[in-house]
Amino acid sequence: MAFKLVISDTVTVSVQGKLPDAGGKLQAFSYSLTARRMPQSELSATLKLQDVSFSEWLAERITGWSGVLDEDGNEVPFTSANLTALLDIVGMAGLITTAYLEACGARGQQKN
Repeated sequence: MAFKLVISDTVTVSVQGKLPDAGGKLQAFSYSLTARRMPQSELSATLKLQDVSFSEWLAERITGWSGVLDEDGNEVPFTSANLTALLDIVGMAGLITTAYLEACGARGQQKN
């Protein structure tokens, strides 16, 4: 099969994980982010930066989301302040970074 060199400027990032509730029980979550796709040249340049946190790095790329809900089950609007709150959850920025890099890049064929 041929490869078409047509690449979108944006990427949808599926984020899944578990977070403990008030009682310490792990609760599964999933949501999607829309982000600016990053080419390899930008990733290489970014890896050389030492003064930028994952949260700051992600905030420059994420442009929207879906499936982020409040405690009543209502959609939380995408805003800079709400993104900051999401990225402030311990471990969330790392989880998003991994999902983002996977969504931006090529993957080999997986076995069944």
